[in-house]
Amino acid sequence: MYRDAAGADYAETNSYMGGASTVTRIAIVGAGLSGLVVARRLQDHADVTVFEKSRSAGGRMATRYAGEFEFDHGAQFFTARSERFRRFLQPLIDAGAVANWQARFAEYDGSSLSTLRAWGDDYPHYVGTPRMNSIGKMLSANLDIVFETEITGIARGRDGWVPAAGAGNESGPFDWLVMTSPAAQTAALVEGFDDFSAFCDERRMLGCLALMLGFAKPVDLPWDAALVRNADISWISVNSSKPARDSAFSLLVHSTNAWADAHLEDDTDFILDHMLDEASRVAGEHLRSAAHRQVHRWRYANIDTQAGPTCFVDDGNQLAACGDWCVRGRIEAAFTSASDLAESLIARL
Repeated sequence: MYRDAAGADYAETNSYMGGASTVTRIAIVGAGLSGLVVARRLQDHADVTVFEKSRSAGGRMATRYAGEFEFDHGAQFFTARSERFRRFLQPLIDAGAVANWQARFAEYDGSSLSTLRAWGDDYPHYVGTPRMNSIGKMLSANLDIVFETEITGIARGRDGWVPAAGAGNESGPFDWLVMTSPAAQTAALVEGFDDFSAFCDERRMLGCLALMLGFAKPVDLPWDAALVRNADISWISVNSSKPARDSAFSLLVHSTNAWADAHLEDDTDFILDHMLDEASRVAGEHLRSAAHRQVHRWRYANIDTQAGPTCFVDDGNQLAACGDWCVRGRIEAAFTSASDLAESLIARL
């Protein structure tokens, strides 16, 4: 599963052009989990290049650093329901990049504590170790990834697909173009391809606001992670309680999707103050003692369960897409969509 790429030197001519080489060239937009899974699955079958607008891989499996504090400010944990996903995770677990977070877990109805229990081995809740972005770092090893390159336009010529990161910064040509960025961003690039656009437009992703709080002294809480209902926040966790963390005491707070979508464009100070008040009210602690406070806006963080195919393939135009937004807002869904697409493309190659 984690083999190195073949490393062969390919001629400039490719299969789309009908040249001497039979190597298929594939461009993947996005180095989140879906993009990484597709790239790893295809690297023994094609010449694969991944374009990522950020400085690192992993998408919402991300970590933010602030002095002595660290925050997994995107995905908090994930579970593995399918045997296929469990098999995929095992090498990551063996390598120490993934571990079971046996958190003290609470559920709140507003500010009322309704449930307190421990997560155990019977149903693991996985996190990246020593931080969430470790997963992306391991999966991106030995892949051809062009970082800090946001694809702003695509064109399909006689020789194949040419993705562009601004005028005069084109790459390619590529035989296949695979989109793994969120639905709205993908839709903006594939405008004019009606079936693809319709597939994207049917799926509306939801936002989330993340509040990062770092403390000089630990806050005495009876839990490590809390699910919150009937409030403007949906989650609070002691980020520093996760396995293999050695950073200072930190809390991560997520808003509800509904509150985020209503306030994504609001002033940062207003968002921070309101979420801080909500977290203090729910936790029953005065959290304004935080030495570090920061807000991050996730515009495309979640999506409800979707009907229809787990990925998209347009054979005529050699266009494809995958991502959690094709299935539902879970890490396992991103893996499932990417695996299904990879199998489909391998069959075609």
